[in-house]
Amino acid sequence: MPTVIVKILSGRARTGRSLWDAIRCLTLGEMLQGSAELAAVLSLLVVAIIWFITWFKPNPDVHVSAALYTYERGFILEGTTKTTLSHMRNLLSNCTLWRFPPMVPKKSVKVTDLHSWVLSKYLLENVSDQGITNLRMGVVSPLLNQFTVLSASPSVEAKGTVESRSQDVLPKYVIAIAALAPHASVMLSLQTPINDTMRHALYDEPHTFRIPAAFLSADQLWNVHPTVTRISDSTMVKLEKELRTGDRGISVAEQIESWILDPSDPALLEEDLSYRLLPTEPICQENVGG
Repeated sequence: MPTVIVKILSGRARTGRSLWDAIRCLTLGEMLQGSAELAAVLSLLVVAIIWFITWFKPNPDVHVSAALYTYERGFILEGTTKTTLSHMRNLLSNCTLWRFPPMVPKKSVKVTDLHSWVLSKYLLENVSDQGITNLRMGVVSPLLNQFTVLSASPSVEAKGTVESRSQDVLPKYVIAIAALAPHASVMLSLQTPINDTMRHALYDEPHTFRIPAAFLSADQLWNVHPTVTRISDSTMVKLEKELRTGDRGISVAEQIESWILDPSDPALLEEDLSYRLLPTEPICQENVGG
């Protein structure tokens, strides 16, 4: 029983009243005060139980790493010669990973079938001896929207959705993974087309990009906000080769092709999209990004 009620009843018992009479004479204020004290005691008890469970059953240790890139791919038409165009830029270090051709095409050169994306790549590593089920990772970033497509290592089952939020709040993308085995890793790639809105956010407003924050939850995890570290370019390429098989999403290994078209080929009449080429940056130095 709360201390305040005990003191009141004890004081009235000394005057010769029975316990029942003392209880009947409690005022509304005294009862409310006692109820508040009782609620506080129960809350402390619940917190203590949660702490006890967490202490003796710690969360599995999950490491999260990330990398951000822009990627564009198309074709260059110079006369009847058609050549692959490719450009990948590290957003965090603001430098070019690769570009083909090495120099920006001349104004007289025609660029066709041009597409560009933002690639948000995440590496999840379960470094514990415990399997994780119903894992959910949420990411809040201006580089994600309702057109974002998720691809993942074929060893796991992963689904992604954009949670509806108000227009003045950054979109939140939630990735659901059915299970992650002990000491297992999964590479996740969020591919967002660069439309006019995204282009404006990337290039028209000067700012520095940072690794987006993330939260994790699972059957074995309370809601946690892990420290998201940065994946270096060389590590990302190595992990892509190890964890990804088949043609799922954009491959890191570039295929540059060139061939001669027949003068009557319809490709020669395609629209020139050179005005939509993404701005270029200096080539990344060795060990940039870690």
